[in-house]
Amino acid sequence: MQTQNVVASFRDRLPIEILVERRQGLAHARNAAVAAIDCDYFIWTDDDVTVSCNWIRDYEAAFERHPEAAFFGGPILPQFEGEAPAWLATCLPAVYTAFAGRDLSKNVTRFDRNSKELPFGANMAIRAREQRQFSYDVRLGRQPGRQILSGEESDCLERICSAGGIGFWLPSARVDHRIDRKRQSIAYLRRYYAGVSFGKTRARLLNGSARPQVGTLGARWRLVLSGGRYLWGRLSGQPKVWIRALKHSARLSGELAARRELHMAGRDARRLEQ
Repeated sequence: MQTQNVVASFRDRLPIEILVERRQGLAHARNAAVAAIDCDYFIWTDDDVTVSCNWIRDYEAAFERHPEAAFFGGPILPQFEGEAPAWLATCLPAVYTAFAGRDLSKNVTRFDRNSKELPFGANMAIRAREQRQFSYDVRLGRQPGRQILSGEESDCLERICSAGGIGFWLPSARVDHRIDRKRQSIAYLRRYYAGVSFGKTRARLLNGSARPQVGTLGARWRLVLSGGRYLWGRLSGQPKVWIRALKHSARLSGELAARRELHMAGRDARRLEQ
C-alpha cells in the first residue's frame, strides 16, 4: 500500500504509473515492463538505491552522444547500514559484487563481445530495440525460494554483445545501494554465492550445455576440502583466507543442488510417463 501512496504523490509532477505482474520473479517483472511500455530506452534500477541528482540527465546525454550504442551502465556503490563488521570491511573487494557493487570507472569506457565485465541491473539502460529482442531469462534473477538467484541482466547484456551490440560506461551516473544489517553476514554471502552457482548451473543444464546428472564424487570431495579450508581459515583469524574458501564451497554447494534438483525432476517425469 505504501508504494501506491508514494506513486500517487508524484503524479502531479511525473507521468508515473504502476504496472502489476502476477508472476513472481524479477525477470518476469522486467519482461512485463518491456511488453507494456512504448519508449526508445529502458533505464533500470532497484528499489533500495538512491540515484545521483543528475542521474537521468546523464543517461539522456549519453543516448544523444552515442546513438549507436545498445546499452549503458554506471557505478553502484554499496552503502552499509551502521558500521560493517571488521571482517567484511577487510575483504570487501573480494565480495563487492555480492552487494551489487560495480564501479568500472578506472578501466572501462566501452563494452563489446570481448568484455569480461558488464553493468549490473541496479544501474543500466538498454535501447528498446535490443531490449525487445533479448528478453530476460525467467530461470535467473531474484524469485521466490530458498536460493538467492541473480544474473538475468548479465545474461541479457552478454547476448546483446554476442549479437554485435556495444555499450558505454557512464561514471557520473552513480547510484548508492543500501545494504541492511541482515546482509552484512556470512550466512548471506554463503546463500548468495550458492544461489548464483545454482542459477547458472540450472540454466546451463536446461540448455543442454552440461550433463544433467547429480554431481560427481570428485565435486563432493572438493566441497568437503573447501569446507575444511574455510574452517581452518576461521581458526587462523584471516578473513582474506577463509572468504575465498567460503565462496568456493558455496558455489560447489549451489552447483550440486541444481544438479540434484534437475535429476529429481527428471526422475519424477519418467515415473509419470510409465
